[in-house]
Amino acid sequence: MGTTGAVVGRIRDGVVQWLERVFFGGAELSLLSTPAFVAVLLVQGRYPDAIPIAGLFAIATGSVGLALFRAGVVDVGDWPRRGELMTLPLRTAYFSLVFLSAAVGVGILAIEVVGSLWVASLGGVVQPAGLAAFPTVYRAVHGEPVRRPAVVP
Repeated sequence: MGTTGAVVGRIRDGVVQWLERVFFGGAELSLLSTPAFVAVLLVQGRYPDAIPIAGLFAIATGSVGLALFRAGVVDVGDWPRRGELMTLPLRTAYFSLVFLSAAVGVGILAIEVVGSLWVASLGGVVQPAGLAAFPTVYRAVHGEPVRRPAVVP
């Protein structure tokens, strides 16, 4: 009985930790993408269905993607810690551009080029793919590896 309780406790702790990572990934993504949200609000009048659908898929998959990248489950390079202020301007600009591409770009593509709202769900592919490239962009801009990575080997 004690072994089963220990296993259940470890599973519960792992699930709680995973949910925290997804929550904080979504919070980081939403907060740092705020400049793009303004543009999305201004443009969505022309594409009232496609842009919000693409944006919702982008936020959902981006939150999970950030959790996976920061935990090191999917290795795309070293990520800075969330609280690292030196990376804040770069993360804000980059996350905003990626979200703008995932929401507005995919929304316009869905309506103007393809003509189907089903394509708007690709916002959920563009967002994590763009986020996966962030460590490379970080090294290109700062010219150095992350000083305090989110995952320490």
